[in-house]
Amino acid sequence: MIQSTATDSRRLRRRLGVSVFAGLIAVSAYAGAVGLVTGWLMLDDTAAARLPFGSPVLGGIALAVIVGVPTTWLAWLAWRGDPRTEAVALLSGALLVGWILVELAFIREFSFFHPTYLMIGFILIWLGRHGTRTLRDLMTRAGGR
Repeated sequence: MIQSTATDSRRLRRRLGVSVFAGLIAVSAYAGAVGLVTGWLMLDDTAAARLPFGSPVLGGIALAVIVGVPTTWLAWLAWRGDPRTEAVALLSGALLVGWILVELAFIREFSFFHPTYLMIGFILIWLGRHGTRTLRDLMTRAGGR
């Protein structure tokens, strides 16, 4: 069977695009996390008091774990052309959308970052839309079933 080099080059560009896109999201999440943990990103007293335990440090750590780690994993999988890429894109997008919604519920302040990152989360979900079966398998294996 003859394979099309045009299809291969499109697949490579898409894979590299997803990897770079996810990598940029991860970098922004880690930058936000470092900013919160170090105090470089200051929240006003009202917003800080609304955080769990009133702790920007805990918020920064949660941001790194909930958004940074999954998007780093996505960037790595996409770079390698791993078949789990779509499933992890779906998971990363859902976590990012969830993060923004929970953040809005806690701090009750709105910025341009919220709609921007909601859109980015929905783009990740769209990129991973064909990965539901693989995600289900990953979650089942993670649960030990």
